[in-house]
Amino acid sequence: MRPSERFVPLARREGLLKALSAKSDDGKTRGRIGVDFGSVGLCHVAAGFTDAMLETAKGFAIWDLSPGHYVLYAAGGAVIDLNGMPISLDYGLNSLTDIRSAMDKRRKLIAAADPSLAQEILSVLKT
Repeated sequence: MRPSERFVPLARREGLLKALSAKSDDGKTRGRIGVDFGSVGLCHVAAGFTDAMLETAKGFAIWDLSPGHYVLYAAGGAVIDLNGMPISLDYGLNSLTDIRSAMDKRRKLIAAADPSLAQEILSVLKT
């Protein structure tokens, strides 16, 4: 995916940009949002390099999502879809047919250090 396909739509989300620029109670800016590619972005959240990451453009394929998803889950983070539903770690890959089917799907998501932050980001995205 070209950078313009990923970043321009995100830059147009004025509510999100305003929320990220707002000061928190301690006077610091509210958060660091990553727009990294694939599992590395979820690992950045797990390691505390960013507070959250978004994939709202094309979506991640299963091979982009699942390794970092597991690492973030183990670190206590959350991955939700854009409807607010948690994305399960069980991808249901029990047969070759399941694997073939999974290869064609992409997931748009919010990954965050904790579930409440993921839901807060989602609520800002919806405004």
